Amino acid sequence: MTGANKFWIAGAHSEGLPASVFHPAVTRDRELFAAGRVLKSDSMLRRVIDLPFELDCFNPKERRAVERFLDKGRKVGIPASYIASNRRAWWSVGLREPAPILATYMARRPPAFVLNSVFARNLNIAHGLYPREPLSRRILKRLAEFLAEHTRLIDGRTYAGGLTKFEPREMERILVPRPEILLPRCDSAKRVFEATRPENC
Repeated sequence: MTGANKFWIAGAHSEGLPASVFHPAVTRDRELFAAGRVLKSDSMLRRVIDLPFELDCFNPKERRAVERFLDKGRKVGIPASYIASNRRAWWSVGLREPAPILATYMARRPPAFVLNSVFARNLNIAHGLYPREPLSRRILKRLAEFLAEHTRLIDGRTYAGGLTKFEPREMERILVPRPEILLPRCDSAKRVFEATRPENC
């Protein structure tokens, strides 16, 4: 969450900043729905500006560009915004490391689960799924496919009007098979998953 997307997403106002502060990021859920099962390119993604807490890492030319950018932010009141004012440094958005799998969480359809093959960051329009142990790309891809195929709308929280939301708690309750079951692409994973659903226990 940036707190002021118009300012922290790259545009004419950020020209001249060092290339290192621009990060391709998923900023709209439709980018994940359009990606299908794998996010293969970041060319259509917008860039989020994430400056480090310590600005001394920039050379003099870069630092001047950063200060000009920060002056623009001060003039429009960014430091006083709620989210920026609660950061350690108001100018440091603090993007998390890229999540291996990205998932949408609010729609009138089941979530999209997408393998993040381009290591894009994400704003809070999507959940980032971080395995607790290292998994191969093959297993991660199969896991994203499995989640996309078996997560149902009723697993989420539906509001008036049919909008369904998957909060972190709902995501945590989604059952997944063990990695060794995911590898063979066959019906065994589906059978194990269906057999362990609460209504079948």
